[in-house]
Amino acid sequence: MPTPQAHPLPRDPYRNLVLLALLTLSGRPPVHDLLQSAHRLVSGALPWGRRSPRAHEYPRVRLRVLRRALRTGRPRPRRGSAGLRVSPVDGPGPFERALEPLDGLDPAARAAYALLRVEALAPEEAAALLRRAGAADPEAALGRAASVPGGYRPPDPTVVRVSGRGAPPARGALTAAGAGLLVLALAALALTSSESRPERSAPVAAPVSVTYADDPQAWRESFRLDLTAWPARGGAVGDGELADAALAAWTAHDGRPPRDPRLVFAGRVDGADVVLLHDTPWTARYTRSGDSEEVEVFSEPENGVANWPAVRLSESAEGVRYLLPPWVTEAASASLGAPEQGWSEVARDEDGVTAPLAGDVHCGTGPVLRLRAPEVAHGQPYTVIDLGGPATAHLGYMPPPPAEIRRLGPHEVLDPGNGFELWGEAACAGGPPREPVVTATAWEFAVQDLPGGGSGRWVCLRYGTGDGGGLARALLVATTDEGTETVVAGEGGGGWECSNLDRQIVAGTWWQDTDERWHYLAAASREAAEVRVSGAVEEDGEGPVLAVPGPRRGDGPPASPVEVGAVDVHGNDMTPLTG
Repeated sequence: MPTPQAHPLPRDPYRNLVLLALLTLSGRPPVHDLLQSAHRLVSGALPWGRRSPRAHEYPRVRLRVLRRALRTGRPRPRRGSAGLRVSPVDGPGPFERALEPLDGLDPAARAAYALLRVEALAPEEAAALLRRAGAADPEAALGRAASVPGGYRPPDPTVVRVSGRGAPPARGALTAAGAGLLVLALAALALTSSESRPERSAPVAAPVSVTYADDPQAWRESFRLDLTAWPARGGAVGDGELADAALAAWTAHDGRPPRDPRLVFAGRVDGADVVLLHDTPWTARYTRSGDSEEVEVFSEPENGVANWPAVRLSESAEGVRYLLPPWVTEAASASLGAPEQGWSEVARDEDGVTAPLAGDVHCGTGPVLRLRAPEVAHGQPYTVIDLGGPATAHLGYMPPPPAEIRRLGPHEVLDPGNGFELWGEAACAGGPPREPVVTATAWEFAVQDLPGGGSGRWVCLRYGTGDGGGLARALLVATTDEGTETVVAGEGGGGWECSNLDRQIVAGTWWQDTDERWHYLAAASREAAEVRVSGAVEEDGEGPVLAVPGPRRGDGPPASPVEVGAVDVHGNDMTPLTG
């Protein structure tokens, strides 16, 4: 089954889930019964009290919807329970014609089509999900789904009418089924911003226009310091034609307009028109230069309050320009590859747009920015880094024992004592995940004396993505008289490793000393009582670190695998990060 990290939350998760249910349900009932059944099924699968799942919940809810839809069979209408009907805006005819390309397919094949085309899963992922949902022969269902003509676009089941159907029920007649349909009707109303009355039905479609806050101090009166609190900035804020062009490009990109687009920035940047639009939880960056235009849609930046990111506004031969949060009053930059050069002040204009800064400055990373917002939270400087995503990631460092765990979170990477040089080494050991990274923390979990002299720093890099996933990478940064070497010891993806939810880890790697002898080194985090290795080498040892002699010489380490494990002081196994 696909993980939530491999497939982040869709732009419209409720629509995707209803479409999955709609296409899976079999038979040819009246269209409004099919729609109501699909909406009711999804409403019952969602976490209580919410209209849409969060990113980490989406795969579980999707499986629940798929399993129930496959078991439901032909939808059975429930009449007279709440006096309301959900039906297509243009009547049943166009909706039925939109479903005709799926005629003749069984529920499993329809579900397979939805997983491939709506959810954009790979065939093997779709087959695994169908199998978990109870489909007897997922591979055959995928084959039948391939008969649907290319370019087919199923109807949108969330663009509906909510209309009356008889008198409302008496107070005592609201059974569980009736209450469920009432919740469905309210969800549909919320989706469409439409008002229903028993005497007539109301269409839900409405023109979409861009709105914006023109008060530069609006954020001072907002409790939520996210993009909704940013005032619109830039020299083209009043250019309606430019805003409409950006909105049209976003609509064409997604196949439907955003629901409540807000203008964040509009102006001329590096010879091009740039517009930044926001519609929770998505952001679009539109760029127009001459006759060419481009739009990029990405998840809205993570709201860190005291460490809010800078948003990438443009890239040119001169460098990258960022749009700073409106509450940032000071900005400086530095390169992980040149700590000796220190921090340089970053020039910015009155709209918060920085001067161009060099992009790829050290092992694929962009500049580190030191930002300060005295009126927000504690007002101390914080550090963010450009890892190639649409917005910067918060950059942090956790020192090794005996330093105490900092309950307020990682230290800002402001100087060598707070991990700046260490990050310079670690950044060259491999790139971040493909998904936009919102936090990047180097956690130094152990220090070890190296055989033959020198010191080894055990580090776990944690790249956290906006959907709750990420990547944990264990490194040995070994320093001897001959210099510093960084070795990747292992990785873990999408779990809790090296976060506040799982600090107890162990890792190991082969390492060759200056006399060309191989050693297997292992280390665990601060609460380790015992570390053990087995396989090519066998050893148990007390404490957090272990060094086991291996072959004296050789062009490479032994080919036989080594298993590493550890037990903490409470007798629990610690999480291994392996290669």
